[in-house]
Amino acid sequence: MDCMDAQIVCEAGARLALPREAPADSFILHSGLELIARVGLFGMVAPERREGARSQITRLAAEYDAWGPSVEAPSSVSFADPEVAAAALVAALSAGDLDAVDGAARWLGRHAAPIELRRLLAGSLVNRLGAAAHAPIFLYLLPRVAPGGEVPGELLRGLARDLGREWSGRLHWVDGRPLDGPGTPESMFDAIAATPIDPIEGATPFISPTMTRVDEDGSAAKLLEGVVAAGAVRDQGREILRAAAWSMLLEPGEHSAYGWTNALTLPQAVLGVADATPDPAVAVAVAATYVVGFRTGLARRPLVPVEPDAPHVDLDAALSVDRPTAAAAVWHQPDDARADVIAELAARSSEHHDAHYVKYTLACLDAAADDPDHARLFLAAAGGLAGWWAKV
Repeated sequence: MDCMDAQIVCEAGARLALPREAPADSFILHSGLELIARVGLFGMVAPERREGARSQITRLAAEYDAWGPSVEAPSSVSFADPEVAAAALVAALSAGDLDAVDGAARWLGRHAAPIELRRLLAGSLVNRLGAAAHAPIFLYLLPRVAPGGEVPGELLRGLARDLGREWSGRLHWVDGRPLDGPGTPESMFDAIAATPIDPIEGATPFISPTMTRVDEDGSAAKLLEGVVAAGAVRDQGREILRAAAWSMLLEPGEHSAYGWTNALTLPQAVLGVADATPDPAVAVAVAATYVVGFRTGLARRPLVPVEPDAPHVDLDAALSVDRPTAAAAVWHQPDDARADVIAELAARSSEHHDAHYVKYTLACLDAAADDPDHARLFLAAAGGLAGWWAKV
């Protein structure tokens, strides 16, 4: 990223770091995460395609400015160190004291490195459903994308205020249970595939009630309690993400944009911060619960992987036809074309306005890099979402 691009990002970040007075809608909630994801994709976009990516960052900041008044600056507070500030933030969240939340979050954002924010907060936030369960995405992406502070840590402020409004929402079934069963990686995929399908009709449901449903009715615990294995965090995590990506490919397009995108980005983030939590097995259980919750409420078909047939159209055209054609075209690209596929997927999403599209594409590219034996799956899932958006 050259100096001009860094300045655009810095200016946008400073504006997005000012929380709004009113409770966040989807745009405000995702704004900081959208910026971080756009920065993560930027380096994968060919130089001749970057102007569209720049314009979307500028657009994001302008729309944020126009949304509504920002909060008054919090009273100046100081802490002895980031550990003390993090403890104060968690206490303020628990009390619902939004002024104290903002003061502690601002101090932390200014004084703690991104990786410190993850270390200090992941254990307290990993199973929280407030702010649409997006806190782990922030803690995962910020050190991954901007380890040196390229994006301001003060973006924590808005997210923290919304957590303070909804602090009681959390997954409970993971509390006080021995999460060290005899499960294998394959048994994790099988457990998710065995999720009873009980679709919620209509628009994509909100995340908190969707996950509360499988938490409170015992279905998540029944499926997962004996499967999560403390010694298989990485391998079981990969199976969780594969189940999420297959759901994007196999399901009808009704919930592609806002349901099956979250079914990957949420568990990926939880798994990405697992090593910063007291018990990584809990993070695996939480991550798997998200996929179980979405499959219970949104799925229409069994989770049985089936390789798509090759389409008789080139990649560029396929990405503009429809979701199944785009996914199949990406799936069947030769391995030596993978770098070009990644660049195209990154460019198309970076040129688009939708935050979920941007976050999902980055998540798929990250998953493909982390799980190379199944890279084709994750790239095809990203391609399918590109094809979905091409028809909107």
